[in-house]
Amino acid sequence: LKFDDYISELIPIDNGIGQGNPLSMLIYLIYNTDLLQILNKEEEEALGYVDDACFVVFGKDFEST
Repeated sequence: LKFDDYISELIPIDNGIGQGNPLSMLIYLIYNTDLLQILNKEEEEALGYVDDACFVVFGKDFEST
């Protein structure tokens, strides 16, 4: 996580489907498609590509985000 001058320690992610797994795209379509549509709002952006997703929230400062 990164906020202004703050950078957190790395956070390990130990779950999910392995990179290159043929099921990735199918599961992505079933699970994430609706999620990305729900999360796209005025000051939020949800991006997805193949088997990855990214959620970005914009704010004037840390408290409003």
